[in-house]
Formats: sequence, C-alpha cells, structure tokens
Amino acid sequence: MLARKLELLHHSSLSQALTAFRSMSQLKQTHAHIIVSGLTQDFTITRLLISAAIPPSGDISYAKTLFQQIQKPSLFMYNTMIRAFSQCVKTPECISLYNCMLSSGILPDKFTFPFLVRSCCRSFSDLVLGQQLHAHIIQFGLGFDVFIVNNTIYMYTSCGKMNYARRLFEECSRLIDVVSWTSLISGYLNYGELDTASLLFDQMPCKNIVTWNAMISGYARFGRTSYAKELFDKMPERDVASWSTLISGYAKNGMCIEALRLFKEMIDAMVVPNESSLVSAVSACAQLQALEEGIWLHQYIKEIKFEINVTLGTALLDMYGKCGCIGKAVQVFNSMRISQKNILSWNSMISGLAFNGFGKQALLLFFKMQIGGPTPNETTFIAVLSACSHSGLIIEGGWIFKLMTEKYRIKPQVEHYGCVVDLLGRGGLIKEALEFIERMPVEPHLELWSALVGACRIHGDVGLGEEVGKCLIESEPHRSGRYALLCNIFAAAKRWDDVTMLRNLFKERKVLKAPGNSKV
Repeated sequence: MLARKLELLHHSSLSQALTAFRSMSQLKQTHAHIIVSGLTQDFTITRLLISAAIPPSGDISYAKTLFQQIQKPSLFMYNTMIRAFSQCVKTPECISLYNCMLSSGILPDKFTFPFLVRSCCRSFSDLVLGQQLHAHIIQFGLGFDVFIVNNTIYMYTSCGKMNYARRLFEECSRLIDVVSWTSLISGYLNYGELDTASLLFDQMPCKNIVTWNAMISGYARFGRTSYAKELFDKMPERDVASWSTLISGYAKNGMCIEALRLFKEMIDAMVVPNESSLVSAVSACAQLQALEEGIWLHQYIKEIKFEINVTLGTALLDMYGKCGCIGKAVQVFNSMRISQKNILSWNSMISGLAFNGFGKQALLLFFKMQIGGPTPNETTFIAVLSACSHSGLIIEGGWIFKLMTEKYRIKPQVEHYGCVVDLLGRGGLIKEALEFIERMPVEPHLELWSALVGACRIHGDVGLGEEVGKCLIESEPHRSGRYALLCNIFAAAKRWDDVTMLRNLFKERKVLKAPGNSKV
C-alpha cells in the first residue's frame, strides 16, 4: 500500500501524482515514512507540498510546515504556496511569500502573478497592493500575458476601480479574450452601470454562456427582469445556471408566479435543477404561501434524490412555516442533522412556531438551541419575543428580554422594543407599555406607537388611544391605516360624531385607501 503511494507520488504525470492520497492522514503517514527512510529528496518533498497545498482535501497549515523545512525553495514551490494561500483568502501570506522569494534572488514568472493579483480583491488596502503588483508585472515584462491581464482586470473591478480596469482592457485590446470581456462586463454590472455593460456586451465579438448568464444576473439584480428574460430567450444555448439565475431573479423581485412557471419549464426541458434554482423555487412558494406547490416541490426534490443541505432544508422549513403547515416544518427541521442546522435554520423554525401560535413550543426550541445549537443572535430574540407576544407569555417575554441584554450582551434594536410593547399591550398592561416606551434609550418609531394604539382599542383605553392615534395621523396624514385605527377606537366607544369627523377629514385630505389583497 505504502509502496503504491510512493510510486504514484513519483509518477511522471503531476495529475496522476495528485491521486496518491485520499486524505491528509495518508499523506502525513507517507511523509513520516519518507523522513524515517531518509528519502527526503527535493522532488519527493515538492510532490508532497503540492498534494498538501491543493484544496479542498489539502491542509494549508501542513503545507506551510513542509515549505518552511525546505532550505532553498524553488520558484515552482513558491508559486504553489502563493496559489494555496490565495485560494484560502490569505492576502498577507501571499505578499510575504512573494517578498521572501524576491529577497532570495528568485524572479517571478507568468505563473506567479495571476494568483497574487487575484488575492488583492477585497478592500482598498488590497487595491494598493494590487497596484504595486501591477507595477511589478510591467517591470518584469509580463504585462502582455493574457492570464495576468485577466486577473488584473478582475482585481480592479472587484475593488471598484472600473476606470483602471477599462484602461488596461483597452491597452491590451490585441490579446484580450472572452474572459477579459466577461470580467469587465461583470464589473460594470456589479456597480449598477447596466447600460455600459449592455453596450460592451453588444460589442463583444464572441460570447460564451458565462457572459450571457452574467448579463441576466446583472439585470435581474437591479430589478430589470424583462430585460433579463429577453436575453434569456435570445441565448443560443443554456445551462442550468442560466435557468437558475433567472428563476432567482424573479423570486428576489417578488415575481414568484413567474419564478415557479420558469422552474416548471426547466423541468419540462429535462434540465436537472441545481441548489440555487431549488432554493429560489421554494422561496417563491413561501412568498406566495402556495402550500400545494411547495409540497409538490418537496416531493420532487425527494424523487430526484437531491441532498437537502442546510440552505435547502432551511428554505423548506421556512416555506412550510409561512404556509401555516407547521407540522411539516418540524419534520424537515428534525430530519436535518445537527451539522446541517445553522443559525438561520433555528431562527426560521422558532419564527414559524411563533407566528403559527405555538409560543410555548417556540420557547422550548429556544432553550434547546441554547444547549445544543448556535449562539442566539438579534434575529433569534425577535422571533422568541414575538412568540411570547402572540401567546400572551408576558413573564417569559420579560425574562427573555433580560436574558438578551444581560447574558448575551445584545443591544436591543427598535424591533426588540416593539415586540415588548406589543407583548405588554396585548396583555392589557397599557400603563406598563407606555412607561416602557418612555424609558427606551432610542426614539420610538411610529409602528411602535401604532401597536400601543391597537392595544388601547382591544382593552378599551379610549383616552390614551385617542391621544396617540391623533399624533400618528398628524405624523403620517396620507396613510389610511392611521385613520382606520382611531376610527375603530371611536366606534368601539360609540362616539359616532367623532367617527364621522374622522371620515370627513379622510376625504378632505384625499387619502388613498391601501389596496386589499387575498390569497385563496
């Protein structure tokens, strides 16, 4: 077994050599044998270094240890480590290795810079490093290598320097390829310059499917879904990403019926969906509260034996919760392994229980989360406080608010304060709710006052309800809901003259009624 691994490791083909180890433990065992046997030749160590440095099965820390044991690393070894660090988003390590390489008298080649430059794509400080590297590229006479040019264009677009990217693109017009065009177009799309991107796209001599998908994604991201669909229809060929991009664009822009229709067209076209398209379709069902379509979609996912990971599982349980089918939401949540549940999964399940009237079960799940789940965040406490409010758990809600601020040191946001006011108001503790508002360290928002007025209507506190209700009307004189709230308070108190006065005021100010909607 060990002899076979050593034979593979020394294979003349590098791709074959990389198949020598199925895991890092096997690589480490082989490395130990090499040290004990005294077989530590440069070629052998180089092959071990490559195997350890290549993700995802590699181990960058172990690769770094191997590299540090080499007295005179070659250019190939430096390039290997720079590539490994760049793929692990470790810009300082990349630059440090590069400086060390230069200090040792080794000059970079065309394989050094693509990964170096690509590592400088995340902040303004990275941009400064990227510009310095660009200067080195020119200094070492490598400015006309297409791979280096493409990565430099990508670096400038990622850092928001579109003018630099465009200048480099035009300076290298004789050697640019489809990747160059796509990088520049994607950069303009990312910064909302859709017309410029469209102009470049039309000028592009040879388009590939990645460029088409980038254009569709850009249009959809900025709400121009009709343009996205027009491009989609014109595509000479499509892949699953093309379908997924437009489905996702529809779902994110609230065009959920179109998203589901396109998803079914994709299935009819015998295209196997990817995770993104499935999550977007499930999200569309959740927004529409379309339980029947959601159940069909879940069954389809099972039929094609698609792995339900944390993202898809969370989308499914969120969909069931919003559709009021809390039993199926619980089933999905319970079927997910602990490793498959993240903070979004727990928050979605707690929210689903809360808004379907299962406040005590939401609290129980929150306690389980504290024991064996991720640390609760701001969203978790909004969900738990809402659960207490909807179920009348006043004492428990007060304890949760205290737990949030004292144990978890989470600074309450307006939403948290609103939940507490709603909790107290629903429980008839109007005076306590008002005192709580007055003690708040942040300015109360209008929806919070609206919740208090609603509580006054329920519990018959006409005086306070009238006072706050009038303030709300004057704050938002063209919002119809403010008038309706106060009108209901007057009607409940049989103050018909005030009801008439308020309706006349409503008409005088020409307030538009908010359109109703219904889901049957």
